[in-house]
Amino acid sequence: MSISIIFPLDTQQSLVGEKITSFGLSSFADSAPSDAIKQNLKMLLLTRKGEYVMDFNFGVGLQQYLFENSNTIDFSSIESEIRKQVATYMPYTTIESLSVSEGEDETTMNVRIEFFYNEQPTPEVFELEVI
Repeated sequence: MSISIIFPLDTQQSLVGEKITSFGLSSFADSAPSDAIKQNLKMLLLTRKGEYVMDFNFGVGLQQYLFENSNTIDFSSIESEIRKQVATYMPYTTIESLSVSEGEDETTMNVRIEFFYNEQPTPEVFELEVI
């Protein structure tokens, strides 16, 4: 049983823990839940609200902040929105620490999330640079 579909859909991929279903879609196997959770986090952070047809409240839409003046970006409200979205759409994940910061060249944003799932003893780390 898979826990997440790999996007973009590509039946030619060859990842560890991946399988091809009878429908030709790639998906993560249950033996690689960390990879699936990281993919789900990436989709949650990069999807704009209203972009996902089945649920208009899904997503954080980090790209919308890239061209704002760095003095006007409220990083704490972005962190709060990420925590809210993860609690709603990924309840199997517990965020240990979260940081959102401006990149060095002021045209990127960096996100770092340390999270637990299934009561793992050590946190997993997810990092994303939004360009």
